[in-house]
Amino acid sequence: MKETVWERLEKGEYIDIDHPNIDEYLATTRKCLLATMRYNTEPMSSDDARKVLSEIVGYEVDPMTNIIPPFNCDLGFNIILGKNVLINYKCTFLDTAKITVGDNVLIGPGTQIVTAMHPMEPADRRKLAVRGEPVTIEDDVWICAGVTVLPGITIGHGSIVGAGSVVTHDVPPNTTVVGNPARPIKR
Repeated sequence: MKETVWERLEKGEYIDIDHPNIDEYLATTRKCLLATMRYNTEPMSSDDARKVLSEIVGYEVDPMTNIIPPFNCDLGFNIILGKNVLINYKCTFLDTAKITVGDNVLIGPGTQIVTAMHPMEPADRRKLAVRGEPVTIEDDVWICAGVTVLPGITIGHGSIVGAGSVVTHDVPPNTTVVGNPARPIKR
């Protein structure tokens, strides 16, 4: 029996348009898109916004966690949010693999957290092949505005990522990094 798209993605393997269960994957991304569109455009109370956000991620979000719209993601259920998290305007989480955000994390506007990866070979990219590598943001991290976090990255406890940085390597705990690629300036 062929593996499901979810089993392949969980193992970090590629799926593509030829996979027998690709319709399930596409339906899930469409459902997430519709929920995020509602979250981003419909006027609603804080309680209603939290309910829609909980629908997107698939569990009850902490009352002190706040995502300010617009917010975009692929699947939703691969996003694990800790307590007391602030995700500012215009953030995008491409959650082909897990994105884990710890407690007391601040994520600045325009930040992109990307787990999705595509093949190097053009013939494989033509089949829209994708796989993911998880991203982990530990407790008490501050990610400033306009940051891009690439697949497979861990940002350690208490760290700061300066505005406009591109995080291409893990960030050790209690370290400030800046630039493209992000480099330590303070420990």
